[in-house]
Amino acid sequence: MEPNQIFFNPANISFSRYTADHYEFILVLITPEKMISSASLVSNTFTFTESYHIKDPNLEHTFKLLLSEIQAGNQNGKLFLENIMSVLTFHFVKNYSKEQTSNLIENVNGLTSKELEKVLCYIDKNMAENYSIKNLAEEFGVSKFNFIKKFKSSTNVTPHQFIIKKKLERSKNLLKEVSLSLTDITYMLNFSDQSHFSNSFQKMYGITPREFRKTIE
Repeated sequence: MEPNQIFFNPANISFSRYTADHYEFILVLITPEKMISSASLVSNTFTFTESYHIKDPNLEHTFKLLLSEIQAGNQNGKLFLENIMSVLTFHFVKNYSKEQTSNLIENVNGLTSKELEKVLCYIDKNMAENYSIKNLAEEFGVSKFNFIKKFKSSTNVTPHQFIIKKKLERSKNLLKEVSLSLTDITYMLNFSDQSHFSNSFQKMYGITPREFRKTIE
């Protein structure tokens, strides 16, 4: 086995593995009913296949996003968590079921599951880039106003709030690297200046980046 491999075991199918090595797993259990309803399927005439040793960067990102949100106490609310689940189940249905279906209900108020998955992956990969919400909207072929409206409808937060949150989550890992100064981290995450980074960090976590660093030294 290699790091970040994914095992997908359908319901009611036994699975066992013996190994003399030590591994750590994130285990996510989802009922078949939840998989169907979260993916917004009109028809459930399909079956999932056993899939082991999966290397799927988009799926891996979605799992990490789910874990991050749970570890943060679901700060973005129930709707945000449900949309992550929708992205997860949509991806499974489209890529790991025997009978794929195009009868998917589109989200008329927000982004579709496929669009949301693409947006979240794009933001994650371009976190340190100096891109505006307008540029992000153009990347997906919609106006800035419509993009913000759809994104907030899907995640319960604005794109700007989401990007700042993801930057601050990443900053906590960077702060553990003692060789990096606060100026370095400010530059790496593309905050406007160190004051903006520190104020945003304190607003979200209740302590300054410098104080946080002292707690892990």
